[in-house]
Amino acid sequence: DFQKITSDLLGTGLTEQQLADLVPCSQPTINAFRHGKRGARPSMLIGGRLLELHQQLCSPCRTTLPEQASATGP
Repeated sequence: DFQKITSDLLGTGLTEQQLADLVPCSQPTINAFRHGKRGARPSMLIGGRLLELHQQLCSPCRTTLPEQASATGP
């Protein structure tokens, strides 16, 4: 469910614009997913990237955002 995936990603502290930049897509696209106004079948590129980011950022052992990790080193 891409509405939940998007909400989870935004729950990590990312803004809609930051998430859009990471996907990449537009901020209105992220907003539409967040509010369930975008179809359940996103493009392969957007859907795959959202799933990838969700696995990276929303796993139980993940505690930092990509910007934070690069700022503090490996």
